[in-house]
Amino acid sequence: MTLIPRTCAAVVSLILLSACSSGGDEPDGTQNPSGPSGNPPINPPGNPAPLISLSLLPNPPLTEAPSTNDEPIPQAPELNTITSFQVVREPSPRVPLVPVQEFTEADFALGLPDAVITLPDGVDPTQNGAPYFEDLENVRVTAGDLVEIQFIPEDPEGELPGMFPQELPEGATFDDNFDGTKTLRWQTYQADIGVNEFTVVAVDPEVTDYRSSQSVLIAVDAPTDPSAIPNVAPSIEPVTEYTVRLGDPAVILLDGFDRNGTTPSVELVNPPASATLTPDERDPNLQWLRVVPDELGVLTINVLTRDALDPQLTGLDQLTLNVRAVADFERSGERLRDAANNGGVLFGSALSPVFYLQADGGLYEDFASTEFAIMTPESSMKWSSINPLPGLFEFADMDNLMQFAQLHDMSVRGHPLVWHRSLPTWVDETNVADREVHMREFITRVMNRYGDKVEYWDVVNEPLNDANGNMRESIWFEAMGENYIDIAFQQARELDPSATLVLNEFDVGFAGPKYDGLLALIDRMQERNVPFDAVGFQMHVFSSFDQFDDLAANMAAIAERGLDVHITELDVALVDGDDESKQARVYSQVVELCIGQPRCTVLQTWGFTDRYSFRKFSEPLYLNQDFEEKAAYGALQESLSGN
Repeated sequence: MTLIPRTCAAVVSLILLSACSSGGDEPDGTQNPSGPSGNPPINPPGNPAPLISLSLLPNPPLTEAPSTNDEPIPQAPELNTITSFQVVREPSPRVPLVPVQEFTEADFALGLPDAVITLPDGVDPTQNGAPYFEDLENVRVTAGDLVEIQFIPEDPEGELPGMFPQELPEGATFDDNFDGTKTLRWQTYQADIGVNEFTVVAVDPEVTDYRSSQSVLIAVDAPTDPSAIPNVAPSIEPVTEYTVRLGDPAVILLDGFDRNGTTPSVELVNPPASATLTPDERDPNLQWLRVVPDELGVLTINVLTRDALDPQLTGLDQLTLNVRAVADFERSGERLRDAANNGGVLFGSALSPVFYLQADGGLYEDFASTEFAIMTPESSMKWSSINPLPGLFEFADMDNLMQFAQLHDMSVRGHPLVWHRSLPTWVDETNVADREVHMREFITRVMNRYGDKVEYWDVVNEPLNDANGNMRESIWFEAMGENYIDIAFQQARELDPSATLVLNEFDVGFAGPKYDGLLALIDRMQERNVPFDAVGFQMHVFSSFDQFDDLAANMAAIAERGLDVHITELDVALVDGDDESKQARVYSQVVELCIGQPRCTVLQTWGFTDRYSFRKFSEPLYLNQDFEEKAAYGALQESLSGN
């Protein structure tokens, strides 16, 4: 099924705001609907309309609008795990990914970067100096050279600090010299040309949380004679081990990699009968492996990469699938979306933009399609995903999630329309005077495509400074001051008078300057009659979280201002040796507080399996990496049902 654009013609609606909305007219308060709880709107009839009157967007637009050339087309079914609807893909070749070069020659010339000190509470640096490394300096080599850097840790008090590298370069080792020092050894090749960063952390011998992170810049120059560099065997980019369900199709993207800078071919060695290898439709240098496991146990697939210059030079990698029975993933009890109906809240999760392009996509699809009544696109609606270059639009990932939501009767939260992060480089580099139009054009284009299928919009995301709750210094604040919030909400309201518009923020579930700043911002917005309906509490917390009285009070203060409360991004990272039962209790108590607050109408987690969590190493979710239930899953079932 292909998504149908809004009734208004796409191009015209992007040029003239009035074409699909009230245009320059200011909507009155009666257009602000009740939320799912039936609570009254924040601007009841008789209240003055918002003070901002938006002008028409420029014609022609500041950047080229989406066209038929941007419309997704069907993807070959053997390249994904979905069997219930037609997955679509972008029509154009992949946008080349320009490697992010965080450091330049100018940075290198400035000398060794300053160390970053982590100073725990209770440590007096005048009595206990930070550990450091002796005699370090930046290094310059030519591709093909072997880099050797000795790290000599020192402690001002004369003891021996510990140390560890943050991340090793490709092919490098960090060797113990058995005298308190270690040496980085790294053979460089053509792929390493540029200014590279290598960071080692020194650890105080007495207070292990007291640390000094020291970076060294390694400039790798291009050789005058590339043939002088040894030709090494290629490989594939690392592929994680997956747990899959018997009979589910599994797909894995194979990306051949050669440190000499060429592209190797990829082959399967003695593959299972069901295995196929298909070139990617947008980049034929990539290959898609598809296999349907038909036996329980460990399935190993051998992948051979063949050098582009010397066909006799090959590499061999192994992929591992742990194939388990269907019964291993059956869940007892009520589904979470059904349990939440008893508590009067809408329960859901953020969803990965391309779960159907992973080996375990069948498991992911099965859980998400049955457990959630609302979904948030984790990243496929962010500006960098949808509009990576001026005039280029990539809608396929979001279109696929929208089809998935519609197929399984899920509401949708649009996320985010305006944020200071996940912006393409071209937006960061825009003229300050043009940013209001750029912002409004993006809001218009996204809402005109998806607005009739989205009930909730995170219109402005994270507008406050993390430390003090003042306004964040973003490119939007630089251009418009706090007024950018009013403009964004007014634009969204004019485009969709019936949607629930949300201000979303993190670290506001407990008392402190961030929450004080949020309340002050809300009060100013209401004084200006900004049209919004709810406040989102992100709630990325830890298993040690115990500020439940604060959370209840904070939600109550929002409700007293006539606004709904949404828990938008809940997860609970395990810390301090806590077990899963402690994590489960935090989930339960947050849910119970939401259910106990009449204006808490939506509760969503930020994912559901640790495998795809951005905090995966802290195991914050209620299924583990193998899609097995943790204690938190049962706790959610019970607390959502009101028991």
